[in-house]
Amino acid sequence: MNTDENPPVRVTTSMVYAKQLENEKLLIELHERLSNMEHMPSRVRELELAQAKQAWIEKVAYAALLAGVSAVVGGLLSVM
Repeated sequence: MNTDENPPVRVTTSMVYAKQLENEKLLIELHERLSNMEHMPSRVRELELAQAKQAWIEKVAYAALLAGVSAVVGGLLSVM
């Protein structure tokens, strides 16, 4: 069954133990990340509310820009 393409592999108990420790560390990290995601919807909702409260600033700025451009264009047309 051993061929030149598939040389025999020796797996020791310490190798299995090291891999198990690595997997446990990854599971702990994953658990921490998932625990932090529980609070995500409330934080996103707070951010959306803050953005909605500040949206009027952008609307006023665009309205002022449009009024300014319209005034410039009207002024140029009246001079011609």
